[in-house]
Amino acid sequence: MLNKPNIRVFYGLMILTVAIALLILRLAWVQLFMKDQHVSGSKYTLAKMAEVQSERETILDSGRGRLYDRNGKPLAGETIWTAAFFPQEENLKNSTHTKQDNAYHRLADILGTSYTALLNTIATLQEPLLWPSPTTGNPLALSPAQAEEVSNLGIDGLKVLPFARRYNGNESGKQWIGYLSELSSPSSSGLRIPMGGTDGLEKTLEPLLRGVGHTEAYAQVDARGNRLPQSDIKVRTPANPYYPLSLYTTIDKQIQEGIEALTVKDGVKEGAVVVLDAHTGDVVSMVSRPFYNPEEISPEGGEWNNRALQATEPGSIFKIITAAAALEANVTSPNESFVCKGKYDKYGLSCQQGKGHVPLTLEEGFAVSCNTVFATLAERLSGVNLQSTALALGMGRENSWQAEGILGMSLLKPLAGEQAGTIFSTLTTDDAGTRVQTAIGQRDVRVSPLQAANLVVTLLHGGEVVAPRILQRVNFANGQKLIDLSRHLAPSPFGRISTHTADLLLSWMRKVVTEGTGRSLKNTKWLVAGKSGTAQTLVKGLPRNNQWFIGYGPYNQPQYAVAVVVQNVAPGSSHTATKLFGQVMDLLSESAPV
Repeated sequence: MLNKPNIRVFYGLMILTVAIALLILRLAWVQLFMKDQHVSGSKYTLAKMAEVQSERETILDSGRGRLYDRNGKPLAGETIWTAAFFPQEENLKNSTHTKQDNAYHRLADILGTSYTALLNTIATLQEPLLWPSPTTGNPLALSPAQAEEVSNLGIDGLKVLPFARRYNGNESGKQWIGYLSELSSPSSSGLRIPMGGTDGLEKTLEPLLRGVGHTEAYAQVDARGNRLPQSDIKVRTPANPYYPLSLYTTIDKQIQEGIEALTVKDGVKEGAVVVLDAHTGDVVSMVSRPFYNPEEISPEGGEWNNRALQATEPGSIFKIITAAAALEANVTSPNESFVCKGKYDKYGLSCQQGKGHVPLTLEEGFAVSCNTVFATLAERLSGVNLQSTALALGMGRENSWQAEGILGMSLLKPLAGEQAGTIFSTLTTDDAGTRVQTAIGQRDVRVSPLQAANLVVTLLHGGEVVAPRILQRVNFANGQKLIDLSRHLAPSPFGRISTHTADLLLSWMRKVVTEGTGRSLKNTKWLVAGKSGTAQTLVKGLPRNNQWFIGYGPYNQPQYAVAVVVQNVAPGSSHTATKLFGQVMDLLSESAPV
């Protein structure tokens, strides 16, 4: 006789046996009597639907927000037309090619491949394929005319679809865009889905760029991977009218790419060019050398570092700070006369390779960048004078645009990689030798190209430091505006220099071009003004120079402030920075509204 636990087990097994028997009977009924019955809402019978194992899909758009320039031109997230191939229907695989031979020949020509290679690819296709570019491996971009022609070929399993190309696969100087990290494993289509920003705007704007789902094209296939007969290629999207967001920068793409081309033409290997709007302080262009490819990031190479935000030795452009400090402290006057013998009596300092100057005023000393004049001023100043003036003019501190509590973010700072730089790295600022070396932009002084360009904007604004802005507004996907990001100042707790001093320095910068170290710029299309600099540095124990030229133009009605630095060049090399500055100004004059 069974005890109670055994009775429970017995009845449990009986119930399970009955359930399995009923399931087997149901499956038999379907197989024998219902196999030719159509599924509700589908053109397939139950028997055919039983062959369907899955869908085959390809990602068309990750759903990530788009970055645009100030004119609405795409910077990251451009939509292109591309040829998407899906597995063919089984009943067409052996007959299509002979019937549409001319169509396949024409398609091969458009795609830049051979007829044989195209047919071999299609014949073995098990997953959707976005036809790749032979140079980048990314989906091949078709022109509107090509897209229309391919669509009209009527080839089975081929559809022209819009694809959101994040980057174009080329190298550029747009390190401020940054790059993306990707998932470790690809999707079923072989495409990796971007996970998030790792550097540049892709990282700092991640909360705004993050999408709400991807868009994909898909088709139904049977167990053998063949597309089901008459199965359409469809597109599935999150269908959210607000996302992805569109983020509009202050960058001018045409100017940016024009300056990138100039740096290549001039053979610049390392350095940066920054262009700011003289009225607003907005970043119009920011070029960093060497170039980088956001799709091929090498951690060891460092090409992705944005040199426009990195502080480096400024050389004589720092004499703008020294002159401002001396004028504000009333330790000199514009017409004071100085005598340069070619060598300063102290600290091993020389001027223009040992060549002296006739007696010259402070204004003239500024124009020819006389080290003796500025060493003399440094000995009259205190370290506090130099430090506070530098800070008042935006040096030695971060000053790019930022805001708290916007769009749910505790701090929005698009140019978060900006380096503050230094004026003095030690507390011995009252050592005369330290002050002298600092006053000519050597020793511990470090300035970023962004700061240098913004120094010019500050002078143009009478001594008020404007916070350089690179992001101006954010829109929803339907075009509705989400937010405008207002400009703001970046004041120093040390106050500001006087408008009179700022105007004086601006006029002296014009004299640099007419009578001083920038005389090679006399023939630019605009009248320009600026300040040159050459900083001595060491690279792996070898002497090298950083060449600088910063300034503005046109002189009478300033539109742009520009900073150029060419880094780590051999001593004695021609001053490429000055030449490049002139070329950039000519480019800007051509793009300026009439």
